[in-house]
Amino acid sequence: MKIGRILIAAGLIDEKQLEIALAEQDKTGAKLGATLAELGFASEEAVSHALANQSGVDHVDADREELEPAALALVPEATARRLNALPLRREGKALRVAMSDPTDIVAIDELQRTARTFVRVVSTGHRQLLRALDRAYGGTGGGGGSSALELAIQRASEEAASDAAGESRGALVALVDELLMLAIRRGATDLHLQPDKRVLRARLRVDGELTSGAALPSSLSGAVVARIKVLAGLDLSESRVPQDGKIRFPFDKDAIDLRVSTFPTVNGESVVIRILDKKRQSLTLESLGLDGESQLTLRRMAQRPNGLILTVGPTGSGKSTTLFALLRTLDSSRRKVITLEDPVEYELPLATQCQVNERAGLDFATGLRSILRHDPDVVLVGEMRDTETAALALRAAMTGHLVFSTLHTNGALETVGRLVDMQLDRYAIASCLVGVAAQRLVRRICEHCIEDWTPEPEQLVAVDMAPEAGGKFRRGAGCERCQESGHAGREALFELLEVTPALRRSISRGAHADELEAQARSDGFVPFRERAQRSAREGRISLDEVARVTAEN
Repeated sequence: MKIGRILIAAGLIDEKQLEIALAEQDKTGAKLGATLAELGFASEEAVSHALANQSGVDHVDADREELEPAALALVPEATARRLNALPLRREGKALRVAMSDPTDIVAIDELQRTARTFVRVVSTGHRQLLRALDRAYGGTGGGGGSSALELAIQRASEEAASDAAGESRGALVALVDELLMLAIRRGATDLHLQPDKRVLRARLRVDGELTSGAALPSSLSGAVVARIKVLAGLDLSESRVPQDGKIRFPFDKDAIDLRVSTFPTVNGESVVIRILDKKRQSLTLESLGLDGESQLTLRRMAQRPNGLILTVGPTGSGKSTTLFALLRTLDSSRRKVITLEDPVEYELPLATQCQVNERAGLDFATGLRSILRHDPDVVLVGEMRDTETAALALRAAMTGHLVFSTLHTNGALETVGRLVDMQLDRYAIASCLVGVAAQRLVRRICEHCIEDWTPEPEQLVAVDMAPEAGGKFRRGAGCERCQESGHAGREALFELLEVTPALRRSISRGAHADELEAQARSDGFVPFRERAQRSAREGRISLDEVARVTAEN
């Protein structure tokens, strides 16, 4: 039986859904199981289990399988990717192989000829298989062998060369999809497509670091950018001015929000795609990396009936995530919450959410004036970009509203000076400001290659740490899971400034920054540097991260 018949027999889809999925598959060239999942007709896991049951084979989670190098050596990467098959390990004289389609007898036969041994097949989900293939053979296009991306580039180049009339662009569609899927699988926050004279460079920002990626032929540059602009709903005829758009990209039983920005350069249009994977962003205080005392401090601030609470830090440091985690601690059934954002990144139950549209005349200041006429208890202003918006937010806090917003400053104490620089009255700042949560994202040590480590005394002194104080230091040795970097994933490092009555008086009388810091420290304030040092002594982050945070303060 063909896959479609098997799924109908299993009751997962009906005839009409199969017809639609097959038509979509003809356009994209994707696997039927993945296409059904993207259309929302059946989850990829359900498809995979149905195929396993029909074929009488085991079902495995390829993400959790330990891969045996000797088994991988039996099947070249290009063959494994073309046949959608992953060698797992030797079992006696047989080779255990995971496949997304265990009914593909032709592929199984080719695998047995290639490996020169009997193949025992197990079933796995297609996207799980792709991730596992990247882990096994490398998914960045680097090193030897052809990755899935390299194969997609090759096919798109061949298609472009043979299709002068531009009639069929299936390989181009698959190439753009592979670029986006690779970025998502790698956990990137941004995908950069930078045109040079000879190539279109694809680069990924992973854990805050920009890494090199594939180089696409310049002949594909215009077509790739055009495909992305079509997906984002941008004007194809306009390449002389910047444009912004968004994409809902189907991936792994869900959809990922992508924010697209184009920018004209001398070599063509540059594209940056921000990846907003909500599954990776947990909106709870517990998930942010805060200790118990800091969580209590933030919760206490958020329970105030009125005032101004700010999260500050550089772009991409997670300020909005922290604000929404705070909002979720409120009882929205008893308090009216209105947000004004650019763009709306998270959906908040029972909240009224509005997106800024400056082209239509709806900016933060205009929106905030209107919000205050809708009887809110709690207001979130995505960013205080100018003096007018900041003054309105401060006025709202003074008139009985609890206001949340973000600001770009390097630390919590610098926020007071920044508000003064925005020509806001010191007395108003002192009376309204409840607290500031300043944050940076620090790289976590890779859990797969973490090891205990004893630094040399001079290494500790270099980051202002006393060697005699001791601690349990750790670092990442580097492995394939973390691309040999020793780091994988990030968490927020905070410094919390709660405005006490004593600090309020100091702000009101115009105390110098040194005086404000002395008062804040006596109230329990701990700056970034000391928090980073504490995390390193507890083995949570490496000394490299302490050096980076220390250098910025």
